[in-house]
Amino acid sequence: MDVLDTLKSKYKLNSESENFLRMRLESLSENGDIGKITKEKYAEVHNSFNEKIAADFDGNTKEFFVPCAGVPNGIPIDAIKPKNCARRPGILVHFHGGSNSFGSRKTSEAICKLLARDLKCVVVNVEYRTAPEHKFPAMFDDGKAVVRWVIMNKSLVGGENDSKVGVIGSSTGGNIAATVAFEVPGLDYQILVYPLVDWRCEDPSFEEFEFSGSSTNLSDIVRNLIDANCNSEKDKVNVRASPLLRSDFTVLPPTLLIIADVDHYRHSNYEFKSKLKAANAVCESKLMKGAVHGFFSIPGLFEETNLRAREIIAQFYKKYGVC
Repeated sequence: MDVLDTLKSKYKLNSESENFLRMRLESLSENGDIGKITKEKYAEVHNSFNEKIAADFDGNTKEFFVPCAGVPNGIPIDAIKPKNCARRPGILVHFHGGSNSFGSRKTSEAICKLLARDLKCVVVNVEYRTAPEHKFPAMFDDGKAVVRWVIMNKSLVGGENDSKVGVIGSSTGGNIAATVAFEVPGLDYQILVYPLVDWRCEDPSFEEFEFSGSSTNLSDIVRNLIDANCNSEKDKVNVRASPLLRSDFTVLPPTLLIIADVDHYRHSNYEFKSKLKAANAVCESKLMKGAVHGFFSIPGLFEETNLRAREIIAQFYKKYGVC
């Protein structure tokens, strides 16, 4: 039984997830080594599905460069404001996924524009530094710098002085968002979509996707990508990298946690939720049944799954993001 058949025997995959998994497994089989899948190939796949969505957006985008130690010219961001923007819009800072090695403002442009349109808010799309050129803690330093700057420059990016500010990220972008929420006071909410919250990658969900002996050992692929972010093994237990290991969850703003059904991070996501609940922090969560990790960043491929997630986000945003 191959990897896809094994997963289908355990999960009721929706058609979008099955098609994506088949495409991904075929790509891994052809390349033979995750190291041969380049940033250019990653961008090509995302952009090919998302290009029309991004092009159809009705609004404007302004580029800024946020001052940050270690980034001489500043961190590039896009402030995306839809034509239907609320009179007093909220501001949502977005961090893309991609194992801190892949992805960019370009590959996440479509989902940011959909969020801006749906929520009638300003979305700030962040081009943080990625591995292997920039290792831990560069991505977290960049995220923290951008959010602090946005809070101090709300009107500049298209909001108002009383605009509420939140963070959103998927996968490793959710990792950055969660760490920023712990470290930057004043955030009004956070939205974490199947976030990486534990760089140790040792929980039961990782064991489930081992597929030992297979050329497509999905767990090892993820571990290798995370290793590329590390200077040493000590980085994996640093609470900035692994916010699940934080001791005080009471400091977090209201949290929406969207969990993918077929995902290495599922178990750690539920652990994160349990710690929020134990701290009496506001936490809403939703398990996306039949959905695989990665669906949020490719709305052009996961039209139905992505729409469901955005509807959940919109309901949460109405409670915590609207002025």
